[in-house]
Order: sequence, then structure tokens, then C-alpha cells
Amino acid sequence: MTTKTQAGVQTAPAPWPTVTTAELLAHPGNVRDAEVPADLLADVQAHGVQEPLYIVSTHGGVPQIIDGFQRLAAAVAAGLEAVPFTPRPVIRIDALTPHPANAREDLDINARFVESFRIEGCRIPVKIQRLEGGTIQINDGHRRYFGSQDAGLTHLPYEWEDDDRDAAGQFLDMITTSEQRKSLTVREMNQAMFSAAEAGAQVGRIAKAAGVRQKDVKAVVRVHSSEKLSEAVSSAGGSYEWTFDHMAALAEFADDADEFAAITEAATGRWADDHDVEWAITRARTRREKRERAATHRAELEAAGHKVRDAEELSDRATPVSKLSGVTDEEHAACKGQVWAIDAQRSDRYEPYCVSPVLYGHVTPEAAQTSAKDAESESGRAALAATKAGNIDWDAAEVIRRKWLADLIKSRTLPKNATNALIGHVNEALLSGTWGISDDLNKGPTTEILANLLGLNAQQAKSRSTFAQHVAKDPRRAPQLQFAAVAAVREKCATRSAWRTDSQQVPERRKPTAAWFRVLESLGYPLTLIERSVAEEKPYDPARREPRASLLGGGEPEAEPDAKQDDEEPEAEPTEDEGEGEQAAQDDAQPEQAVEAERADTEPEGAEPGAATEPDAPQAAEEPTTDTETA
Repeated sequence: MTTKTQAGVQTAPAPWPTVTTAELLAHPGNVRDAEVPADLLADVQAHGVQEPLYIVSTHGGVPQIIDGFQRLAAAVAAGLEAVPFTPRPVIRIDALTPHPANAREDLDINARFVESFRIEGCRIPVKIQRLEGGTIQINDGHRRYFGSQDAGLTHLPYEWEDDDRDAAGQFLDMITTSEQRKSLTVREMNQAMFSAAEAGAQVGRIAKAAGVRQKDVKAVVRVHSSEKLSEAVSSAGGSYEWTFDHMAALAEFADDADEFAAITEAATGRWADDHDVEWAITRARTRREKRERAATHRAELEAAGHKVRDAEELSDRATPVSKLSGVTDEEHAACKGQVWAIDAQRSDRYEPYCVSPVLYGHVTPEAAQTSAKDAESESGRAALAATKAGNIDWDAAEVIRRKWLADLIKSRTLPKNATNALIGHVNEALLSGTWGISDDLNKGPTTEILANLLGLNAQQAKSRSTFAQHVAKDPRRAPQLQFAAVAAVREKCATRSAWRTDSQQVPERRKPTAAWFRVLESLGYPLTLIERSVAEEKPYDPARREPRASLLGGGEPEAEPDAKQDDEEPEAEPTEDEGEGEQAAQDDAQPEQAVEAERADTEPEGAEPGAATEPDAPQAAEEPTTDTETA
């Protein structure tokens, strides 16, 4: 804000507010017989008042000048209508001198810290002391001093150091102020953001001050504005702090009682952590997507004139057409007994049924009775429910795993041991020929997975021949990009049949998938329970739950190793290819060999060949801290 004078001179621009000279002169306490130096008057006449007056408001609301009597007199003499002021003492930055022996060597003047000064200014005063000779030295607040300079501020709030504070006391102050400073917890920060919003702060302003995304602020505000959501978040377990993304997901399921309960339950366990809540959210989204796909498919069937029935409406005689002997789906389409019901195992599409195979001549009475008896058995119903639940868990695990893979591939910097491991896995896949790369790399499903791992949009993913030009702009990512191609092959092979250990098991699919999962775990990927069962080649029970510690065999990604370990590659468990006629590599120093899968020529028709491995998953984005020293 600027205010024109009679001569067209302008006062200092924002951030200083202004007050009229008439309002100040209306109170006798602001009128002094102060002689205005000639150079000050000339400067004010030419440029307006550049230094704000320090003014406080008394109990009666009277603006009282604490510092700036001469500047007011000069403004009156120059005919200014208003002058800038500050409600607290400030000092020009160029009048200050840093302490020559400041204890903090690394001031960490990062972009977020500087940006906080641009948005809100410096709110915490620096502590200064006047030395002999007139030098004004900073004793506390060097980060604020340099950060404000980088932000383009001209003034800092200040307070004077005690006159009798000796040099030893100054250094002790540096210790105590550093040791006693404590950042806000995630929960405290979220509450502060919500309080700021309630007080009228706009989303953009809050996001910039907190160093978070605007959608994160919106998630916080939505959760804290709802009694139901706020209570759910506040009841989280002792080891879990709600992330912004998880809060947004919780709000997403606020109207779904079952899924909402499942997510909140995952967050309230004693050892609850991000993995537990992410798993619950992903399963909820998987189930919802299945329901939505099923609803879309049903609408399509009904629009085409097909008869659609709920599973509860079918009699015990009803049999999926796929289980009828000697009749195809196309042939059965003309049968008067055909209806469509939800696919019990997939639960996202409908499949054709014959309401009475005996009546319509598809099976013998004995076969029909046997089929009905099996359907009626409690064990049969339990097995079907377990398969359905297992498929949902498998699909949810796939979402989490591929997100981990995509984050890894997008990473520009990886620890040396992780980079070496990636290169090793790629070499193993390309040189040994044990992953079926040459057979499977260019197939359509692999291309689709690869495009997703590389983060390509629909337009970029149209032509496989252009993939390289879209992503090969940073040579540092070469190992990740090469690994992405190998990983896409292995992910194509990791289909639902890999987790089954019942009559539908496919060893040719399970064994290479198990090897793939063991490699991912060795690189830092935390296997979900269903993935662990495959990796350990054990049956999976969807109803079984284990403590968090038993699920996270991989743990968090490893930090950069010391010099002694730089040339070592992470260990991986050897592949157990029992009975398949292939000797798995046993060299622990070459983790890439642990992913050796069934050779392509040993896989039955329709089975998909193997794939590759994946490196240390990048750390999840940390919640923003509050190390900023803004006001």
C-alpha cells in the first residue's frame, strides 16, 4: 500500500501498514519539539518516510509513538498525509553484524525456510547487543538473519540483550536456545493449520507457511471440521500419526460404515503404523472399485436385455456355465435357463449361469446332485469366501507393490548398494535368460505395466517405440529405467493364481513369483501378508492376522552404507526351484540371481514367463516439520 503526498511523493510500500499524520497529531503524547535534521527532511521530501514508526496502542486505543518522533515531524514538514508504522520494534538488517563465533556451523537456509519469510515475514525477534564502537551484534537468531536476507526483507524484529551479559553467557545462550527448541508434532501441526483456517487464513497461505500441498491443508480442514472424522483421527494408536493422504482417504470413506471402521481399526492398534493404515485403505478402495465395476457390468447386461439375478435369488441347482460339460458360453446364450449372476471369485463382473442344468439337458441328474451337494456344503461356501477375500487381498497388495516400484523408478538418487543391486538384476535377466525376458518383454500386458511404472500418460503410452525418449532425459536414472522393463515382465507373471494352494494352484506361476517377492523384500519392500505367504511358499488364510513386526521383513530402505560396505550388494534368499529341473543360483553376493524363475520352456501353455526385481523403495515423503523460525 502506498500513500501519495501533496508533492506526489510516496511512502514505503507494503508490508508496512500506514496511519494518518492527523490521527497521530491528535494526541499530545505524539507531539514533540523535535528538531528535524536537514538531511532527514530532504530524504523524506524526496522519498517519503522509509523507516516505519514504532507505534503501540494504549488501553484506550490511542496510537502512541515509541520511536519515530523526528520522522513524524519530517513527514508533517513535507506535507505527507500518512506514514508507515510497525506495532513492534524493528531494525534494518544492514545495521546488524553476525556474531563472529556463532556456534552453529550449518545454518540450513533451505528454500522452505526462506519462503516462510517471504509469506509471513520474520515473527521471532533476534537478540542483539551494542558493542563498544557502536557495532550492533546478533547474539541469537542467525538463521533468521540470513534467511530474511535471502527473502529480501529489509528489517527484523529485535530485542536488546542484557547490558551485563558477558561473552561466556552469549555462548551458553546459543546452547540453551538450541537444546530447548522443540518442533511441533504432526498432530500439533495439523491442529495449528486447522486453527489458522478457522481464524480466516486462506488455504494457499496455510500451505505455503507449513510447506505442504494445498490438498493437504484441505484434508486437515475437512477432518477437523467433522466431529466423526476428528474423533477417529484423535483415537489413533500410540505409534501412528495420521498422514495427510490417509486423512483424505478416511474422509473419502466417511459414508461407508464398514470400510470406515476397518480403516480406523487399522490405525488404533498398539503398534499401528503407515503400512497398516495404507493396507486397510487400499483394500477398501479395491473392494469399492470391484463394486463399481460390477454395477457398470450389470447395467450393460440389463441394457442388452439379459436377465440378471443376485446370488441369493439363485437356487441350489444353478450352475455357472463354465462348469457345465460340453457347452460353451456362446452355445448356452440361447438357453432359456440362462441368467447372469456375480462372479463369486472375482466379484467385479457377472458370469452366465444355468438355473437348472438338468431341466435344460446340460448334465445328468447324478452330476447335478453332486454339484448341488458341493454347493450346499459349509466347507465349500467357506472355501469360496476365502478365495474371494484372497483375491481382494492380492489385488490390494498389487496396488501397493506397484506404487512402491513406480516410486523407486522415479527416484533420481539411490544409495550405491541399491543401484548396484538394480544393475545386477538387469544383467541377470538379460544375460542368463532365466526370466523369460526375450519371450515376454514386448507383449501387450507387459507394455501396459511398463507404461504405468514409468509414469507415462495415455498419449505417451500409445507407442512402445517412444517410451525411451519420454524418460531417458536423466542419465542417473538409467539403472532404474532398465530395471523397470525387467520388473514389468515379472509383474505380468505375478497373477492371482500365484497365491492359490488349493486345486487351482499353478506352481509354474507361484515359484517365480515367490522368487520375485523375496528379491523385492531383500531390497527393502515390506511384503504384505499374502505376498509373504507366497514368498515362503505357504498357504494363505485371509482371516489370519499377524503382528506388524512379522509382516515387515524388508523394513525401510537402507541408508547410504559406509565406505566399507559400498561395494557389497544386499543379500537375497536363493530361489528354491524344487522338482523343476533347474538349479537356482546360490551366490549370496549376487541378489539378482535370487530371482531366477522357471524357464519359459517349462511353463505350460497360457502361463506367463518370469520377470525381474526391484531396488530399495524410496522413503515415503516425510511429514513437514516446523523447523522454520518464522514469527
